[in-house]
Amino acid sequence: MADVNRFKVGVKKGAGPDPGYEWSAYLIDFVFEEAMSLLGDAGYVHLSLQMRELAKQSDPTHSDVVDVQPVEDFHEIRDHGGPLGGKNVRLFFGVDKSHRALIPLGVIVKQNNGPTPLGDRVVMGRRWRNYRRGDYGSLP
Repeated sequence: MADVNRFKVGVKKGAGPDPGYEWSAYLIDFVFEEAMSLLGDAGYVHLSLQMRELAKQSDPTHSDVVDVQPVEDFHEIRDHGGPLGGKNVRLFFGVDKSHRALIPLGVIVKQNNGPTPLGDRVVMGRRWRNYRRGDYGSLP
């Protein structure tokens, strides 16, 4: 188990505009740093708004507003253009049903529209396993 809690609260279940978020979202410190370095402020805000939108849903793995696709036992938000500056971006996240929490796992910028590269799937899968094992600390 980790000695330091590495989570920051993104949104809290029940908080936010009426009727409130149905899910909490917690950000692991290194995922924030990764997203900021790849996306900058505007891109980070854009993706955080998409996570907030998913946190409003009864099932955050399906949305009419956000492009969400399954990848192994986690999911990805797919987006490009606009505030992302023409970048083809994927935000990977896990759904922790026991805590009713969304856990962003990482961000990549893809070079094409093909499938998610195997190396990125392996890294995000490892991060999801590490989270479930408690390697990043416990949720606030």
